[in-house]
Amino acid sequence: ATVTAAAVVEQLDNSPDVLTWLNTILNVPKATSSASPGTNAIHTPTLEALITTTSIAARSTSTTLERTIDDIARAAPRLAYDLQFTRDGALALRTVLAQSLSPSQPHTSATSVTSDQFDVTSKILQRLQHLDTLKTRMEAARDVLREAESWGALEAEVTALLAEKAYERAASRLSASARLMPVSARTNASSGTSSDAVHEPRRTLLTSLANQLEAALSPDLVRAVTAGDVQSCRSFYPIFVDIERESEFRNYYYGTRRSAIVEMWSRAVIEGEPRFGEDSEREPPQALSAFYPTFLSSFLAVLDGERTALPEIFPDPEHTLTSFAYTTFSVLVPPLSQRLAALFHSGSAAPLKDIVKLFQATQEFARGAEKLLEKLRVSRPPLLNASSSSSSDGKHSRRRSMRMSMSWRSVSSSGRSVMGSTGSTSTVTGGGDHGTEWDQNLFQPFLDFQVDFGVLERRLLDETLASPTTGLLGDLYGDRAARAMREHAVDVFSAAEESIERCLSFTHGYASVGLVRALDGFVSAFVDAWTNSVSDLVHPDANFRPGSNTRSGSVPVDDEELADLDYTSQDWAHIQRALHLLAAARAVKERLGVFEVRLRTSLGQVSMAFKSAWGSRGTGVYTPGATKGEGLLLAQSSLNSVALRELLTLVASSTQAIPPALLPNAHSALTAFARTNQRTLQRVLLSPLYAHLVSYPSLPLWSATCTQDSVPRMAGVTVPTFSLSPSEVVHRVGDGLLNLPRLFEVYAEDDALGFEIGGLVGVGGGGAERRAGEGQVYSPEAVTVAWLSSLGRATVVHLTRDVLSQIKVLSAAGAEQLSADLGYLSTIVRALGVEEGELEQWKTYTGMTDEEGRVALTSEDGDDRILPMVAKMR
Repeated sequence: ATVTAAAVVEQLDNSPDVLTWLNTILNVPKATSSASPGTNAIHTPTLEALITTTSIAARSTSTTLERTIDDIARAAPRLAYDLQFTRDGALALRTVLAQSLSPSQPHTSATSVTSDQFDVTSKILQRLQHLDTLKTRMEAARDVLREAESWGALEAEVTALLAEKAYERAASRLSASARLMPVSARTNASSGTSSDAVHEPRRTLLTSLANQLEAALSPDLVRAVTAGDVQSCRSFYPIFVDIERESEFRNYYYGTRRSAIVEMWSRAVIEGEPRFGEDSEREPPQALSAFYPTFLSSFLAVLDGERTALPEIFPDPEHTLTSFAYTTFSVLVPPLSQRLAALFHSGSAAPLKDIVKLFQATQEFARGAEKLLEKLRVSRPPLLNASSSSSSDGKHSRRRSMRMSMSWRSVSSSGRSVMGSTGSTSTVTGGGDHGTEWDQNLFQPFLDFQVDFGVLERRLLDETLASPTTGLLGDLYGDRAARAMREHAVDVFSAAEESIERCLSFTHGYASVGLVRALDGFVSAFVDAWTNSVSDLVHPDANFRPGSNTRSGSVPVDDEELADLDYTSQDWAHIQRALHLLAAARAVKERLGVFEVRLRTSLGQVSMAFKSAWGSRGTGVYTPGATKGEGLLLAQSSLNSVALRELLTLVASSTQAIPPALLPNAHSALTAFARTNQRTLQRVLLSPLYAHLVSYPSLPLWSATCTQDSVPRMAGVTVPTFSLSPSEVVHRVGDGLLNLPRLFEVYAEDDALGFEIGGLVGVGGGGAERRAGEGQVYSPEAVTVAWLSSLGRATVVHLTRDVLSQIKVLSAAGAEQLSADLGYLSTIVRALGVEEGELEQWKTYTGMTDEEGRVALTSEDGDDRILPMVAKMR
């Protein structure tokens, strides 16, 4: 139907909103009233006639409105004067009327005149407001009609442009249509119409057309990227930006450029991995430690080639290069972490060395990539000011300005990209910040091994040196066992020094706590293995007893002065071996001290680095490594613990002359080894004495009724009774104790006897005192005194606890003989520097008469265990 300009104005005035008026004029059914105006139900001639009529009505109304406004503007200067003059006249008239009329008459005439004037002014203002509202609605109607016309022809135009391969014009058309979406959304919101119902079909259309444009352009893009055609890639980039497909462009570019590297990784045949396909059967397998550095070198060469191409294509080449590296490592199949974990499938920890080498190769790659990024930073053109930017290169200036003007992406009514592909399989967007993530993604596969470094290093150390002492002492005599221990100690500390280097190069000191624990456990395990091998000699068997058959190949005694001592050739062999092992332990102790200094120095350097990073407030983060991301991974891991800070603080603050031991278990193991050898040597030296005492509890002396024959009286004179002589067994034991100083005159010059002398039974103080006196050198006299005192005390303890308690019956005569024996031994052990202790109690109790014994037993408080035993024997 034909619509006139006057009818348009009248209908708009009567309609509640513009969309209702349009639906009424265009005869749109109510069922489709919410559909887009650009549907096929609207005939183009009718639409054009309506647009023309609306434009004429808008111009006519605008002209009338402008004329009215001009009239008002011309009359406005006089309006105030006229209103003031009228007001003055009205006041004068009211005064005259008030004087002329009687007081009883109402003032209706003046009120009526004033109301008429205000009614005329109100009608004029209402008319002006009506005209302004009319103009606004007509302009909105015109915009809606233009938008409908634009959306109705969008698909046909873009399809035609795609057929002509005018990709830039098609992208510009889609970009312009997408920019209209927020405007129309605000219009619908003001009119109360649902935005999603109106714009969802348009959004779907934009997405479909953008997908068609991408599908048409992607083959040419892939060919250009493959051929290295920088100019073509440069021209394609703004097209993808216009249609909000920058991430897809980057994915096309990254996927094409990394295809050779990814194929190289996936086709590699690595030792220990299952093979698939015929090619893998023909190719020989290679170790990951040999393949991975080659792979990184090839990838670095690819990045170096991209360094010159990226600035010509992308406005952010540095970010693009890091994103390219990030996405490449992310799509490797199998991932690096899987291949690293496969190295340990055999159960051995030896691949830790390969892991460290691979880590170092990764660091070299990261340094090379950082150099490329630095070159990109230096070669970046300086920022242009506003005056110079207008004269810069047109292509790049346009592209950057377009990227800056794409704010409509985030202000669409649905909060998502208008032309974003809903079915895109892209995994990485161009907007991600990979500047600080690419190196973390590079070093992330190594983090688990860095966290478990202490455990893996301990396993590696244990596997490096198998137990060297199994059955060793049964076959080695003299100094051969000690020499074997020294040689193995060299290997142990060499492996330990390699552990320090691995810790510093692999974890930059963050795994220092695990390193110290692994080294402490490793050295102590080495010493414990030797300790266990000699522990069976602490309790000698028949071979230790004098008179036993000598072993073939036993070491004879060369010193004739000691030939009369009651030791077999096998006893001398055990003595020599124990002395040599003590000397070897002393050498290991010295080597341990040197190694601890080396370890403390290395930890001190780490502590200084951490302290410098912590700063004065102690809140900084130490980020070592080839890149910042590598250090951040370590700083954010569980390795950066309170235990680490305590260890480094302890190392940095150790100002004592003898600092606390870093490997306390290793020192304790060496002390235990020395104790075991000392006990072995002690048992061998005392074995003849113990052999004599075996039959001592069963001697018939203890049940005898008389100890000496009565002497007849001569001429009435009584012959006095003299003290009893010690028994033969005790006499031999005493002779053995008295011969010990002769033995130590020969061996006192041996430094081995002075090693860990504080651990001898009854000699030295506590652990703290021994730790403080580790560096003390004892004189041969002090060593001899300590050993003689220890041997004497051991003899007394054995006699009082293991021998005397086995006596069943003790007659009065036997008690006198036992008291005499104990008195003889008491004199000898006092000469050796031993306090009698229980020996003196045995002597006292056995020397009592029956009456004295009963009195002592009655007054006994229950803590004395010897008196009841003697009483039971009596």
